Amino acid sequence: MPHTSILRFGLILATALVLLAGLGTTAFYLSRPHAQPVPEEFDKPVMAAQIEFLADALRRSAARIAAHPQTLACFVSAAPEVCQTQAANLHALNQDATVLFVTAEQNQLLPGFLPGDTRRLLAGAGGDGTGATATATFNLSLSHPVMDSDGKRLGFVIVEQSVPQLQSLFDTLPLPDAAAYAELQQIQAGGASMVLMRRGNQAIKRDAQPTLIALAGTPWQIAVWRPVTPVVESVAPYLLGWVVVSLMIAILVMATVLSVRNRVTDSLRVLVKLTNDLRQQRLRVDYPVSLAEFQSPLETMLKLGRVMLGRQKEVTSQARMDHLSQVNNRRSFDEKQKELFASLKDGWSHSLLILDIDNFKQVNDTFGHEAGDQLIIKFGDALKACLRNSDFIARLGGDEFCVLFPFTPLERAQELAERLRAKMPESVELIPGVTQKLSWSGGLSEYSREDKQENEALARADAALLEAKRGGRNATRVKAAA
Repeated sequence: MPHTSILRFGLILATALVLLAGLGTTAFYLSRPHAQPVPEEFDKPVMAAQIEFLADALRRSAARIAAHPQTLACFVSAAPEVCQTQAANLHALNQDATVLFVTAEQNQLLPGFLPGDTRRLLAGAGGDGTGATATATFNLSLSHPVMDSDGKRLGFVIVEQSVPQLQSLFDTLPLPDAAAYAELQQIQAGGASMVLMRRGNQAIKRDAQPTLIALAGTPWQIAVWRPVTPVVESVAPYLLGWVVVSLMIAILVMATVLSVRNRVTDSLRVLVKLTNDLRQQRLRVDYPVSLAEFQSPLETMLKLGRVMLGRQKEVTSQARMDHLSQVNNRRSFDEKQKELFASLKDGWSHSLLILDIDNFKQVNDTFGHEAGDQLIIKFGDALKACLRNSDFIARLGGDEFCVLFPFTPLERAQELAERLRAKMPESVELIPGVTQKLSWSGGLSEYSREDKQENEALARADAALLEAKRGGRNATRVKAAA
């Protein structure tokens, strides 16, 4: 199975998040509201409202003229004097307007009115007597039907008035952008349009579609072209945002991954340290880890390690302990003696005492090996009870014991040997009904820096022990180095 690192997992995660951010950015871009032409009532500039107001005023004026009683009298009677009187009145009220009364059937001009451009005005009046027309001189014409009391149409009134302020109104038209372009157009027959005025950058007219603003009550409309934003420019902010978000994601993910990797590495080092300590049969007070996921396994390993070390120490202790007397065995003695002998070069003094239980063979022959074993056990217990904690007690074999006095010169060792003899119990019970007097013979010597081998002091002590036995037992002899 191929190995995968934490860093590779981080790269995979960062890549996935970056792609997810890209999909999110794309979805946001596609779902964003696109620029739509603003509804007419919200997109209409002030100039459009003013022109519509003028057209509405002209329409209401035509309606009032059509409903005036004298206008009805003119259409009913067709009398020149009646029509001329009404014409004079209307001219007096508005000298800038041209007013025509036209009959419905003959489409004839009633007397009393100047004909002017009668044909054009009649053509723009419409079949039902209503309509609006305009000329290139910015004259606005409106027609309104004239009805009798029975609802019958008698004809229509045509009112034409110039709009001289149209140019100045168009100049106030605010363009939505510095590069925008606008036209004031007049709608002609067949739906075609004629340009009356223009403002702005005409070059964008080739690349964009106009927003049309109709001027109610007039044949005019305003066309506005806004600059088209290239796709690259519209996408660029979203692309830049995705790049920034991707960079932040990559930095955060990699920083997190590196932090986790370092913590995992540190925790693994702690586990390795614990393993090495177990190999060396030791444990530290604490093994701190930075990740909680490692805490439980570490505690489990630590518990197992303590149990294992306990068992190892127990096994080691048993291997170094005499099974019968429960004091150190010959192997432990040799190691301790080697350690003390090596420290002589530092100026330290050490002594040793060999002890042999008196009449041990007689006890074995008389009371059996069980009694002899009990005598060895009781003798070992007595030694441990009567000696210092710093003294090293070992059974060398049979009924022979040895006591090492670390950092103790020979004179002080003699005092300790005498105190040991004085403190030892006089007798011990071996088996029920059998009590044995407890006595021992000893040989005492001191390690010397002149010795070539570590067992030379042991040999001198053994020779001193032999002298004590020959001298009648229950005594200690001393043999110093030559």
